[in-house]
Amino acid sequence: MVTSRGETSDPSPTAVAAQEVAARVLPAVVRIEAIRLAPMQGRMVKAQVGGSGAIIDDTGHVLTNYHVTEDAEFFLCHLTDGTVFEARKVGEDALTDLAVLKLDLASANLGERPLPVARFGDSDALRVGDTVLALGSPASLAQAVTQGVVANAALVMPEGAGIVLAGENVGLIVRWILHDASIFPGNSGGPLVNLAGEIVGINELGVARLGGAIPGNLARRIADELVANGSVKRGWSGLTVQKRLGERAELPGLIVADVAPDSPAAEAGVEPGWVLVSYAGEPIGPSGDTALAEFYRRETSLPPESDVAATFETDGAGAPARVEATLRLRVRDPALEPGREVRAWGAIFRDLNATMARRMRFPDTNGVLVQDVRPGGPAGQGEPELRNGDVLLAIEGDTVRDLEALQAWTQEGFPEGSEPRLVLVDFRRGTERMQSVVELREASQRQVTPQARRAWIGVETQPLTPKLGARLGIDAPSGVRITAVHPGTRAEQAGLAVGDVVLAIDGAVVTSRRTEDADTFARQVRQYRSGREVPLRLWRAGTTIEIPIVLEQQPVPGGELPAFVDARLELTVRELAFEDRNRLRLQPEQPGILIENVERAGWAALAGLRADDVLLEAGGEPVRDVAHFETLRNSVLEGDGDWWILQLLRAGQTLYVQINLQAARS
Repeated sequence: MVTSRGETSDPSPTAVAAQEVAARVLPAVVRIEAIRLAPMQGRMVKAQVGGSGAIIDDTGHVLTNYHVTEDAEFFLCHLTDGTVFEARKVGEDALTDLAVLKLDLASANLGERPLPVARFGDSDALRVGDTVLALGSPASLAQAVTQGVVANAALVMPEGAGIVLAGENVGLIVRWILHDASIFPGNSGGPLVNLAGEIVGINELGVARLGGAIPGNLARRIADELVANGSVKRGWSGLTVQKRLGERAELPGLIVADVAPDSPAAEAGVEPGWVLVSYAGEPIGPSGDTALAEFYRRETSLPPESDVAATFETDGAGAPARVEATLRLRVRDPALEPGREVRAWGAIFRDLNATMARRMRFPDTNGVLVQDVRPGGPAGQGEPELRNGDVLLAIEGDTVRDLEALQAWTQEGFPEGSEPRLVLVDFRRGTERMQSVVELREASQRQVTPQARRAWIGVETQPLTPKLGARLGIDAPSGVRITAVHPGTRAEQAGLAVGDVVLAIDGAVVTSRRTEDADTFARQVRQYRSGREVPLRLWRAGTTIEIPIVLEQQPVPGGELPAFVDARLELTVRELAFEDRNRLRLQPEQPGILIENVERAGWAALAGLRADDVLLEAGGEPVRDVAHFETLRNSVLEGDGDWWILQLLRAGQTLYVQINLQAARS
């Protein structure tokens, strides 16, 4: 190494160790790409998201953050050498913000190379001042390494200050490793490693200018359970505790703030106001955020069906009475069940569990919770409309106990492609049991109102304003100047040209003289029947002439041409209209169909399709018309391919895009 004075010096031992660790561990760090489905106005909108992870075993399991995989599907994992694997989600745990993916090892060719793997170390051995390296993909661009030191080996967030994911407060059980190795968006899920090259944390969040990592020992335990079972089963007593208050705030113990009905604690006779002083054989320390976090960490580490000894003080008058209780733990419900879009309803629904029902003060878990409603969709236009927070109980008298039952009823009672159907819905809103009439229909139905075809001249025009007329030397109070003549029309055949000024049609003066009179001439033409020959009085090159022209029928507007609304790919295609060819400057013989609409944040939009693209080929086959496209689309969805390649014409250039068919089939 050369110094600023030109002298040479050797790298420090720490720098050498860091370089060796980076070279050894970085190949096992993956850059993750995924497609996230998030609820917005009654539909799941799609977005490309990224993060980081580490390969933790020889079979290809990748450990990352829950907030990287949350609501996400269709994962790609990039290695530092350019190898790309497809991956699937094995399991995730919102309470610790951890998730595990599994690489599809057959989706890439490693040849004779072994799969790079990162190994765990002991995060409990970390001390303040230890050197650590943060590995990941800042900005989701490429893998990188930053270096720092441990600032706090077991940070407990103050109550209410932790991050919340899927309704879960991660700070309940995570004690973060705080360090000053720089992390950025995209680093989430990447490993924090020590100078032995061992994972001691999973980077998760920024705290001011510092980084916070989930301890590696906790991450390894959760990863093992996710790999084995796909989820984490935790014990639950029904106790909600809080710090002690007032002059007793410094005393050991935690106040029982709430006891869930029909819970293990309720069955043991525990009451709010008691003080928990010992749990699972461990005393509760002086009250505070640390004691609170320690209680929840301890309880959630115990499996369901565990018998847990708990000691309480009733804290009544005189000396506190002590109560010993044994609690048989049950399975802890997730704070929120996942939402699912049901297109025919234009809404997203959730199942209810006991925790959700208790928090929302519902009498039971029957029915499905309305999570999100599209304002213009079927549920949003019911009489009365369904709202977020309603609970759907029955359809046409058939009880709907859960989301699976709702989907089964919808599939049978309103299969894809059905005509709109009115259904009677029973639902609960607050303390009321209400009914609504909902018209089920396809998520996007194209309304077409045919218009009578009127007469038309194949030109574009601009009003002849007084100033324009004076500048051109035209002695006329009004008229229109021809700005374009459409090829192949009667106007072209009659010899009309750009620059001609139409002063009269069939003897009637053209009254356009202001910029806001742009449509006046077209309205005058529409008063005639198509097929009639009429004389036009023109001003051309300083001379007034008269040219006869046969009026044509208006071209069919795009809104009346055959179209296909594809609810799965989330786009609408239709035949090319005359106005499209004119507006997009296409040749009259241009083949293909028009992409009329692309749903915002939908599958087609995610693939890069745009409104006004002209679709030329699908899967290598030229697209003749809309019906042909629908046939090709149905055929490819019935196959087993993962991608559909489309050729487009955009702004005069051709390009190719690919749509994920796994997504369209889901």
